[in-house]
Amino acid sequence: MHTSILRLRSLYRHYQQFRPFTEPEAWVLFKIAAIAEAIGWTLLIGGIVLRDAFLNGNGIPVTIAGRIHGTLFVAYIAAALVLAPSLGWSLLRTAIAALCSVPPYGSLIYEQLSAHHRTLSRAQRFRNTVSYQLITERQ
Repeated sequence: MHTSILRLRSLYRHYQQFRPFTEPEAWVLFKIAAIAEAIGWTLLIGGIVLRDAFLNGNGIPVTIAGRIHGTLFVAYIAAALVLAPSLGWSLLRTAIAALCSVPPYGSLIYEQLSAHHRTLSRAQRFRNTVSYQLITERQ
């Protein structure tokens, strides 16, 4: 049991060091994945509406849209897992990003909240840098 935990910790450390993208590149890719996943939801919902309202129960649109949505869903989860280290996300934040793909348009909401949080963090770092420079100049 103890060796399993040590192995998991080691695997997680290696995962955190895997950063194939810069942070700005990772944000662009994550945004694309979130938008694509939302498009998948739109296609699926559209297929259901077509089936029920116009095609008298013919399930072909739902089948096609469902496959596209499923592919985009898996791509979004893969993007969240691969991009998380480059984005500096914790394991919990990565899990939340993945879970947000389950409700319709949840990926878009999560992406917007993350972008807002990123903007606030960058503004805070800027304020801290300026404050530090002002304090050190006076001394």
